[in-house]
Amino acid sequence: MSSIQIYIPRILGSVTKTEIKDAFKRMDIGKVTYIDMVSKINENKHKYHYAFITIELYSTTRSLNFKNSIHKHGMIRLLYDEEAAQYWEIKLKVERSERMNAIEYKNVPFYRYITLGDNTEPPPKVTNENIQPPYDMWNTPLILTDIIIDL
Repeated sequence: MSSIQIYIPRILGSVTKTEIKDAFKRMDIGKVTYIDMVSKINENKHKYHYAFITIELYSTTRSLNFKNSIHKHGMIRLLYDEEAAQYWEIKLKVERSERMNAIEYKNVPFYRYITLGDNTEPPPKVTNENIQPPYDMWNTPLILTDIIIDL
């Protein structure tokens, strides 16, 4: 197993260390072995965190895709809560002595659990049998079923 050190510059103030650890485990990326989370207050007086994290990567396709994408692009966006549409911007950790001015990342990929997986399976073939015709409200009769009207 290999490990990776990452940096997340903005984490919602309500997110805990346990939730971060659970997210990486749940997404088959790896086990968080170290987390240094620092609390801050933004200009609107809202609490947020930034974190330096070490992850012991699992031997999965998702963890390999996660690692390769961060190395290739410098930063990725990872959707950790699909219901609330919450994501983290994740960057490689850079030692303080090696940091330069802020880098502007272009073409940052956006991942969620399903897209980190193995995409070798081809999409289903489109045939005439599995195409639904568009709904035409003018030529389709309105059928009301199971409606009881008491007069």
